[in-house]
Amino acid sequence: MQRILESSIFVSAARSRQFLEFCVGRAMRGETSDLKETTIAIEVFLRAADYDPKVDPIVRVHARRVREKLDQYYRTTGVNDPIRINLPKGGYVPQILRTLPIRRTEFADWGEQLPDERLASLYDCRASSMHHLATSARVAEPALRKLKLMTGVIFAALVGFAIVWIWWGQRHVAAASFNALSPVDLFAGNTTDSSWSPDGKWLAAAMIPRGEDTSHIYIQNVRNETPPVRLTEGSLSETRPVWSPDNHEIAFVRRIDISHFEIVRFNLATRALSVVGRFVSYWPILEDHPALDWSPDGRSLLTTEQPIAGNPMRIVLVSIATGERTFVTSPPVNSSGDIDAKFSPDGRWIAFRRGGLGDLYVVSVEGEQVKPATRLTFDTKGVRGIAWIDHGRSILYGTQRSETEPYGLWKIAKDGGMPQPVTPADFDAINPAVSPSGALVFEHRQLVTELMEQPIATGGDAHLLLTSDKSDSSPAYSPDGKSIAFVSTRTGWGELWLYRTGSSAPVQLTHFRGEGLVFIPSWAPDGGSLAFSFRKDGATNIMVYNLASGSMRTLTETRHRDFNPVYSADGRYLFYSSNDDGTSRIWRMHADGTGRAEPLFVEAVSSFLPSSDGRWLYFIEQDAQLSLWRRSLIDGSTEQIFHVAGRATFVDNLAIAGNRVYLAVSQSDLSVSDLFEIDSTAKHAHVVAHLRDLPPLSESGIAGFSISPDGRTLIVDHTRHYATELYEVKQGLTMPGEQYGD
Repeated sequence: MQRILESSIFVSAARSRQFLEFCVGRAMRGETSDLKETTIAIEVFLRAADYDPKVDPIVRVHARRVREKLDQYYRTTGVNDPIRINLPKGGYVPQILRTLPIRRTEFADWGEQLPDERLASLYDCRASSMHHLATSARVAEPALRKLKLMTGVIFAALVGFAIVWIWWGQRHVAAASFNALSPVDLFAGNTTDSSWSPDGKWLAAAMIPRGEDTSHIYIQNVRNETPPVRLTEGSLSETRPVWSPDNHEIAFVRRIDISHFEIVRFNLATRALSVVGRFVSYWPILEDHPALDWSPDGRSLLTTEQPIAGNPMRIVLVSIATGERTFVTSPPVNSSGDIDAKFSPDGRWIAFRRGGLGDLYVVSVEGEQVKPATRLTFDTKGVRGIAWIDHGRSILYGTQRSETEPYGLWKIAKDGGMPQPVTPADFDAINPAVSPSGALVFEHRQLVTELMEQPIATGGDAHLLLTSDKSDSSPAYSPDGKSIAFVSTRTGWGELWLYRTGSSAPVQLTHFRGEGLVFIPSWAPDGGSLAFSFRKDGATNIMVYNLASGSMRTLTETRHRDFNPVYSADGRYLFYSSNDDGTSRIWRMHADGTGRAEPLFVEAVSSFLPSSDGRWLYFIEQDAQLSLWRRSLIDGSTEQIFHVAGRATFVDNLAIAGNRVYLAVSQSDLSVSDLFEIDSTAKHAHVVAHLRDLPPLSESGIAGFSISPDGRTLIVDHTRHYATELYEVKQGLTMPGEQYGD
């Protein structure tokens, strides 16, 4: 930091020095909440307390100057600095980027790589730009250069996705190191599902512009600074853009309602839209967009669908010419199914993710009925995004190999073997996309959530319960309403914590130190212990923490998934979900772990809680509608209590206070929810709270809510900040893309 401030670029710029010192100093002390425009204006520029940023833009003006000076510094004096400081556009929380000491290789200007084919303007020249894009021939890429990639540590309380650009330069992919990472602003919004055009000149992505809440498809010429172009004008959410092999069309997924989507083709020359077909999916994690890819021969598209709720997702091929559908995979009944998939460069193989967290598989396009799929990974560490590399001989995918590290990009041979890291262990990276010339983009995520408490009996405003710069999730009121158990990554990994009302700070209960993942605590009726799920080495088991002694014990020893334990009203039993026998259903065991567990339900259900009087077990069923049922624990009879159009907002989606049941219901946007209160006696329901800014289900931790025992107060997960940044890495690894594998 001192080297920067004493450089010739900053030494004579007093205000820029003060600005940078203030922002970095506050960030290093963890005081990122102070890094707001008003605070900076008062503290740095000595503005009055009634400072109005709309009238006086001094902070934004100097922020731009600081960014320019930092860029100039790292291109000149600080070119070999081991630490880089970046001030992201749209915010004032600095990012600290660490570089490894590697041999530097010169990188030609981007203008030499591809001709500059600008979109004349976002609106006036859109049609001509589309026509030019659709009819332009491929341009031969220059010789690939030997490059390497810089290790990045993002130090900021930002949330969201960042897309990182990497130019590859070696003939074989090995572990990467980062160098020359710099932010760029191609997509000014939350951006996912990046897809390269076949000629390597354009990038398509699904973006939610800042200030909006719906995703649409945009394309951007990667060699100029004109704004990205939105393809369509509809109001429905659009994701998963993929290019036709001839560069003339883009196909994408358009969400119709909570359980239906359609695949749409967009002609870049005529701007005509055509619907390929409508599909069904009840998959609860909407951030896992339905798979979509275009076959290299241009004849078919692949996607995933789930025609029946509760059945596993399956990969299906859709003929472009006829619309005929052919199932490719047959996942086991105890699996969530096949969620994501990509064609190999020669079109003969499909790499895909099987399972909720997922392992990586490869199957012939002829389908599993001809030849079983080959499993490539066996650790169930997750798969987030797939891309073929090394002439189709290897696969790049996002996975979390250790609970103490974020997701990263790894590569594995098509025929299996030991996965090799591509991105550094401390740098979050998922969803890779590779251009024909070897340019790679991937998403970089960070998440900060907090717990908000809100009175629902009086209709008052919500207030922050606890401050955190990490993720707090899965809150649960104690039976007396005086304590709250929750899961938090405050120490760097997920642990179980306890907050007692009126205390100054929460207390950490567990100390797994990244050995596994902690899920959804549940209180014993006497308030003396907490049951929770713990995932380690691909298996999820039930554990109990005794608050008096601080001791823990493991109650189940499955190699599959025992999940979401809840106590019976008298505390004698634990109900939980298990897929030990092939289907996720509710089981019951003695709370002390003695005896044999027994299946309570034959059918698969989700999100369940026993009634306060111990007579009923309430549960949710999700199909075209969301319905609340209850089953008698005395005679086994069932009855429906409530149904509504929509879907469950959370994995743990029920709360009970007395004879009132609470259910969170979302439509297409899971960050928004209506909280229903259902009188189980009168069977009357009404909305008692509107929940906003809920965290994505796909991130670390499981978002949830809890109702106080007296039914007067709600506590819920809340996203503190959500943003996207785009980064460019100018050195990296080669990704040959013209020769196909066997």
